Amino acid sequence: MSPVIFFFACTEPADVVFRGDIWTGSAWVDAVAVDDGVVSAVGEDVGEGLVEVTLDGPAYPGFLDAHTHTLAGSFAMDRLLLLGTPSMDAMVRSVEEYAAETPDEPWIVGYGWLGESIGQPDGRLIDAVVSDRPVLLVDNSGHSAVVNSAALALVGITADTPDPPGGVIGRDDDGTPTGYLHEAALSLVSDRALEDYDDALLASALDETLDDFARSGLTGVTEILAVPGFDIGRPWIYTDRDVPLRVVVYLPIFVAADVADAAAMRGTFENDRVRFGGGKVWVDGSMGSASAWLSEPYEDDEGGEADFGSHYFDTDALIEIVREAEANGIHLKLHANGDAAVTAVLDAMEVVLAENGSLLRHTLEHA
Repeated sequence: MSPVIFFFACTEPADVVFRGDIWTGSAWVDAVAVDDGVVSAVGEDVGEGLVEVTLDGPAYPGFLDAHTHTLAGSFAMDRLLLLGTPSMDAMVRSVEEYAAETPDEPWIVGYGWLGESIGQPDGRLIDAVVSDRPVLLVDNSGHSAVVNSAALALVGITADTPDPPGGVIGRDDDGTPTGYLHEAALSLVSDRALEDYDDALLASALDETLDDFARSGLTGVTEILAVPGFDIGRPWIYTDRDVPLRVVVYLPIFVAADVADAAAMRGTFENDRVRFGGGKVWVDGSMGSASAWLSEPYEDDEGGEADFGSHYFDTDALIEIVREAEANGIHLKLHANGDAAVTAVLDAMEVVLAENGSLLRHTLEHA
């Protein structure tokens, strides 16, 4: 079908008329009229504008990024970057240098190491260069971290600390924690770390990141205010600044009760640029950290116990979360990497659909 362009007769001048080569998504036009921030007419007969803008080059519809961790990402990219670090020894040296450069940082926070390069990380090796401040180094997938002994001591992780549901505390054969934390175990440290970062510190690089997005053609982002094991549910950070694009906020759902909490936040922080979108649920881990929930086990070269990955919720727990979401009108984004995770989500949806006769338009992420 040929693209159709509707021309509107403007009886009054539009607020702004943009003139130039403009792609609407289906056709090129030479003018666009905007009233009250909304496109009101396109084409050469849009009439005059109260403000006339002649474009220097072609213009296109803005890009909307449907899945970002902008606040967390801007924070991490402004700290110790470990991308490409070739070994555990090299990571320790990087921590030593960064600690010397940032004596006032409450924590040494790093991001980006690869398990394939580091091998099995041991946070106790960091103690030789930093023992007086907690260190928290997150891998490139965001699903694992290594911490030093000061961090373990600060939050009270010992040989007697059980693995949390959906998480693993790395240990020696005698049960002594090594400083390696996987999936939900990150929250044992991250909750305490975030207490030491007020809104200004946490968002110290956010404005620059948002400006970079806007310059690159993004006009809106979906912001997920958490990463695995990190609850960064502070949507007011966006409301309290002059953001250059639209932000749709998704709040973390780590347990079923969080659905009602997210619903209670709706309407408390929105403005014309920032609005509530729904809740984000982590069902499983990631392929990058070999923690996606699979129906068949990962290959195990050592011949150990079959590993099917990890998951935060089984089907029954997901049914309860979906029920709560439907009751509260909360749209869910469900992180599901592995096929078993996807199956569990779909099974839960089918149960609630049969109960209610309809469902909100929930979304599978990554699957």
